[in-house]
Amino acid sequence: MSHHDKLLESFETYKAENEKLLGKGIKASAARARKALQEIAGSCKERRKEISAEKESREGAGVGMSQDAHVKRTFESNTVYWG
Repeated sequence: MSHHDKLLESFETYKAENEKLLGKGIKASAARARKALQEIAGSCKERRKEISAEKESREGAGVGMSQDAHVKRTFESNTVYWG
């Protein structure tokens, strides 16, 4: 299961347990809600790493535009030439 899928599943678990805690007052749901939140935090960190790696691999392959190229292009398009 991907970190994206784990993140979504953990969020659904959190929502359900939080509703049980707040709506019905089930104390055991508090522990399950906290556990789901901890899983969300871990999945978020791992997913961020995956996204960064994907971004870097695309930049290395020439897909997209690097930050330096973007700044240069923006500067050149905004430059006024006085002739």
